[in-house]
Amino acid sequence: MVTSILRPTVYLPTRNLFTRILSRDLATLTAVMATFIVSALMHEIIYYYIGRVGPSFEATWFFLIHGFCLCVEITVKKYGRERKWWVPPRWLSGGLTAAFVVGSGFWLFLPPLLNAGLDSKGLEEYAVVGAYVKRVMGLDL
Repeated sequence: MVTSILRPTVYLPTRNLFTRILSRDLATLTAVMATFIVSALMHEIIYYYIGRVGPSFEATWFFLIHGFCLCVEITVKKYGRERKWWVPPRWLSGGLTAAFVVGSGFWLFLPPLLNAGLDSKGLEEYAVVGAYVKRVMGLDL
């Protein structure tokens, strides 16, 4: 869902704009970073809206680091293939990416949610849904 929103609204217009100024490769990297910056700002707003806690910018750093690393990955793979260098197979780069996302998620993405008490709020929501289901099914005695 996020890709279907950010690609036509941020990535493609940014790439098209910067292709006129920069090379296609640099325009692509600029568009990738712009997309991650917009995503970072959106997440900070969502965190504030849900938790009513001021921004800590940990989520922003999460997305900036991921955007930068994606730009590095794109560049290394592109030039590695052109120069016949060894490029890691998809299963290896995919596994490393998954480990990086999980590790940095626990480090930067999850703490603002926990600091805002969203774990407790989420569990309370599940308890309300569970009580409703029990009542509707006649299990509430």
